[in-house]
Amino acid sequence: MGTPAPTWTSLKVTAEAAWPALVAALLAGLIADQTLRSGTFGLGASLAVAFIAVALVFVGRLQRLESRLLAGAAAVFAVWLSLRASPWLLWPDLAAGLILLGTAGSIAPLGSLLNMGMAESAARGFHAMLHVLAGLVWVVKPITRMRTSLGAAAPVARGLLIAAPVAALLAGLLASADPVFASFLNFNLDVGRLLADAFFVFAGTLAMAGLLRLAAAEPLERVDGPMWRLGPVEGLVVLAVLDAIFAAFAIAQAMAAAGAAGDTLRAAGITYSDYARSGFFQLLWVAGITLVLLVVFSRITALNQASSRRAFLVLAETAIALTLLIVAVASMRLSLYESAYGFTMLRLYSHLFAGLVAVIYLLLAADLGGLFRQRRWFVGAAAAIALTLLIALNVANPEAIVARLNIDHAAVTGKLDPQYLAELSGDAVPTLLASRPQLQPAMWSQILGAVCGGPRTYSPTPAAFNWSEADAASARRKGC
Repeated sequence: MGTPAPTWTSLKVTAEAAWPALVAALLAGLIADQTLRSGTFGLGASLAVAFIAVALVFVGRLQRLESRLLAGAAAVFAVWLSLRASPWLLWPDLAAGLILLGTAGSIAPLGSLLNMGMAESAARGFHAMLHVLAGLVWVVKPITRMRTSLGAAAPVARGLLIAAPVAALLAGLLASADPVFASFLNFNLDVGRLLADAFFVFAGTLAMAGLLRLAAAEPLERVDGPMWRLGPVEGLVVLAVLDAIFAAFAIAQAMAAAGAAGDTLRAAGITYSDYARSGFFQLLWVAGITLVLLVVFSRITALNQASSRRAFLVLAETAIALTLLIVAVASMRLSLYESAYGFTMLRLYSHLFAGLVAVIYLLLAADLGGLFRQRRWFVGAAAAIALTLLIALNVANPEAIVARLNIDHAAVTGKLDPQYLAELSGDAVPTLLASRPQLQPAMWSQILGAVCGGPRTYSPTPAAFNWSEADAASARRKGC
């Protein structure tokens, strides 16, 4: 007998779809259509995600508290889709809401985000995609069970098919003979719009049906990592090479700080100030890539002997400490760059990414050190911290923070980049227009030029309504 397929490839369900599931899926499709046809984030997007969360809880019958809490968290992120206007927030909010909904459905019968390893996270993601793709077939089961009623309607359908070409011919002849009758047949259909609406409804229906099917799936058993393991020597060599590279970087930083690298910098045609203000994005990339490598190799390296486990732990913890040094250097260089050239959303998010990576590194260090060894808590803890940071950003309004920092920077240095400020969304407009007391008249005129070109009235469709854009229009009416 062959090896049985893993449970995360199974499409088995514990219950068939009922009429409430079909109705919920169709309603989700209709709401998604109104949202997507607006072409922007707003009230429609909030209602779409919130409706899916509520339907998943009550129609999907989520019984476990953790699943309900995750669905509720998705609804919280949905609210921000109509409160903020910055794409730096809206897309992460949407992604967070959808991931939370998928996780809520995945662990509905069994499992926990607080006890889920990397391999199980990937397996559950694949399992969820399978059920989403199969959701439409599952959700229409109430219709297919009505075979008797459908059989009675079959003669009517056949009659309509026979009559259709005859009716089309006669209607065409009568329309050519009478313009008044022809006007009855002028429906002015926008085929492109009709096809787009059909696709939007299909997408929303498929998403809702897939989540409901996922919640009804057979429980997914605990998923461990692959049976194959890398030899301990290979894993230790990889970490030793990383440590050597990072140690060399630490020595380079010490030489630069002590002024011993002046000849090297002059030979490269780089001043010390330019050196201090460069390389931060590359350093953050190094930190991110190293995090992935440490997580992967800690999971796939065979550490069956105590000596190899101790050696791996020492090398891994050393790599973490040296990478935290790289993160600190990157943040310092970025701060120097901001003090010279001002602030942008990318630079702010780079700071936040550096802080998030540093915290996750500390969690990984604790995990490798054996904290709560009986549970697989690292993935859940990292996800919780990332979601908490995103909620904090929504509350703090990062574009308003960037606007305020640039205003303060301009007041001190006399340098302002109005072109960049004009690229910010409605989240920054009230803050910019409230900065008049801090700026000289010439700079204030630059602010007005950057901000006042936007709309001063706001009358979108209900699905496209966004409170931040409404506040921005109101601020322009008062301040411009």
